[in-house]
Amino acid sequence: MAHGLQGYQSIREQINNDYQGAAKELQDAQGVIALLRDHVIDFSFLVEEVRKASSLAVEERIETPVSAPSHDNAFLPLRIPEDSTDEDVSSAIVSLLISAIHDERPEKTVSDVYHIIVNEGLTSHLDALNILPHLLSCNHPGAQDMVSLIGECGSAKEVVMTVQEAVERLAPSFDESDDAGTDREEPSARKVQLLVVLIDLYAAAIPRIKLRRKSASETVKPLFSELEAVLKLAGGESTRDEGCSLISGVSRLVQQVWRWKGEEQFDKVILKALLDRAAISFSQCIQSSIAQRTFAECFPRLAFRTKLDSDWEAGNAAIAELLDVYQTIGLDTITLSGSSSVSDLLLSAYRPLPNPDVSKLFTFLLPPLISSLESNAFLDESLAVLLRSLHTWTTASSLDRRHLPPEVTSPFTSSLPSVASAHPDPTTRHQAFRSLSMLLAASDPKLRFQTLVELARHSEFPQMRVAAVGLVKEGLLDALSQAEARAAKAEEGKLNVKELRDEIFLSPMFLRTFGPILFRPNPTDLFASDTLELKVFQETSEPTRLVECLSLYYVLLQRDRHNLTGIRDKDVLKTVENNLLTPLRRNLDRWLDDPAISESHPHDITPIVSLKISLERVDAAREALISQ
Repeated sequence: MAHGLQGYQSIREQINNDYQGAAKELQDAQGVIALLRDHVIDFSFLVEEVRKASSLAVEERIETPVSAPSHDNAFLPLRIPEDSTDEDVSSAIVSLLISAIHDERPEKTVSDVYHIIVNEGLTSHLDALNILPHLLSCNHPGAQDMVSLIGECGSAKEVVMTVQEAVERLAPSFDESDDAGTDREEPSARKVQLLVVLIDLYAAAIPRIKLRRKSASETVKPLFSELEAVLKLAGGESTRDEGCSLISGVSRLVQQVWRWKGEEQFDKVILKALLDRAAISFSQCIQSSIAQRTFAECFPRLAFRTKLDSDWEAGNAAIAELLDVYQTIGLDTITLSGSSSVSDLLLSAYRPLPNPDVSKLFTFLLPPLISSLESNAFLDESLAVLLRSLHTWTTASSLDRRHLPPEVTSPFTSSLPSVASAHPDPTTRHQAFRSLSMLLAASDPKLRFQTLVELARHSEFPQMRVAAVGLVKEGLLDALSQAEARAAKAEEGKLNVKELRDEIFLSPMFLRTFGPILFRPNPTDLFASDTLELKVFQETSEPTRLVECLSLYYVLLQRDRHNLTGIRDKDVLKTVENNLLTPLRRNLDRWLDDPAISESHPHDITPIVSLKISLERVDAAREALISQ
């Protein structure tokens, strides 16, 4: 067909050239006559004769019959007769492709057949039902181009039927889990790649379907339901790149079907369900470092050495596509009412509301946030939401701040410590701990106090029992700072102890509760004998915890000038000395007096050197206090 058109075009070009030649002859003749006229010879009759001759020649050439383009050249590569029917052409294409895919030495490759179809304009003869199954199971060069061509030009109904059958066959293959501990095999990779192709085929074919009795929603609902089931199974077998590709592919699919009919016939619930499923199934593939980027935004001084995940932009781009489609279908608004879903969590992490009401936001997002912290899914996004929201609360004016209600903060006090203690990634642990610290600061003081007691005494994680001492110190310093600020506003500049009777951190209750936990070794008889070996002591978390405890004790001695906690009482000073300081001092001196220890590498005795320095600082503060 294309060759016939080329022949027709060449004849037209020849006619045009002849016309231009005749015009040139006419122009030359007119020039000669003008020259003769200048010599007073009248040859005007020649002008008319030349014009008539030129016009006659052009008309004769134009009236020459031109043959219409035929299928001779188009059918030549297919080796079928000139008068072949459309069905014959389709069968010839199928035969060539099957031969190219399965024969050891085919006459033409898949790429050859692709170029024949494109160049000869034979896309209307593509038989999707008989071609696609063979193409989907092969990886020949040009196969992907051929699949894309069928998706765009083949019968939409046939393409959708073929893809639906392929999706149904693919589901059981994902359900057959590989042996534990084995490397990911090539067939598994092929399954995921095939799923990407099938989604792209749906995106190309579904918008070309001609609806009859069923609406657009009724047409795609069973297709999307089957696709959701396969996406759920594919989540555990996808690499990072494949997961991002599938998220992007689903986003394109929903975008295309929405453009097809949009709000006219689509139930948004169907589209949202597919988008949510893609995000949930491949959440582990996103890895966009959104929490670390949020941390750097909120705490630039602490994040000067921020290290983001390699290729974080790919995950960020995939999520951006997904959120753009949420926006296209009108689901990009966080209402802070009703039930929340994964889309609300993603929007809050990547496209947060400006200056939200933190209490309302946490109440709305509580189910997906807690589920994320406990299951490790969307953990990066959940930490980003917590970091940004709690930072907003802590930096707000004291007039605009109200403690978050217990029903909001309590669920986090059990899940955040686990992440901060046991997560394998140190950066994630730090983000979770910083979130926990700000959450406690935003909590009601009594709930904060009780939570810290539980963490310092009963936490199943030794590292959290150590970190809890620092959190206790933060709570104490916050209470002291607020009390001093109130005193500064008063004319006499003195603390009104009666006004602080409800401040649990600045009352004798503080020492009655935390004294037995923090101002003695754990276990209490740790230093009871002189047989404790330094190596055994350093293998525990106790050296680090005691350094934190001594730091807290020093702060109390220095900052509680009005003795609100009773830390300066003589009996309290004596109790701390007998329970902690004397046994610790005795063992430190014994270890450091041992030449084998004192002369060892400084790195080997760093923990006890830190304890020695902390103890000396506490002793100096106590002596200064007693001498007053």
